[in-house]
Amino acid sequence: MILLLILNFLFNQPKDEIIIKDAWLRPNGKGMTTALYFNIENAGKQADTLFQVDFEFAARVEIHETYEKDGMMGMRKVEHIIIKEGNSFSLKPGAHHIMLIKLKKDINDGKQEEFLLHFKKAGEIKITAEVKKQ
Repeated sequence: MILLLILNFLFNQPKDEIIIKDAWLRPNGKGMTTALYFNIENAGKQADTLFQVDFEFAARVEIHETYEKDGMMGMRKVEHIIIKEGNSFSLKPGAHHIMLIKLKKDINDGKQEEFLLHFKKAGEIKITAEVKKQ
């Protein structure tokens, strides 16, 4: 009986429904601002929502979108990003991105940094992003 419970536990673990790929951020100096980019794949059967990102080396972290109004480009904070079931969402330059405001240290090219993403259904997902110029 115990063996059946162990086998059931091992083979019936929930699959990772939210997958993060190609995470990267731009280098910049202490006190400055930079941005984090990545792709989100939702392999699940229901939508999920990214509502917060944590990075210990920034005074503030915000989800932003780039928009155009009257021929002028701008950025604004948004509260969340919804990733529909079976779809992908790209955070990239000139579109949605994660702003890292007032860096507490230099973010150097070629290094890696860790982030914690918060989703309503998937919970917390830790990622590592490569620092690079793009």
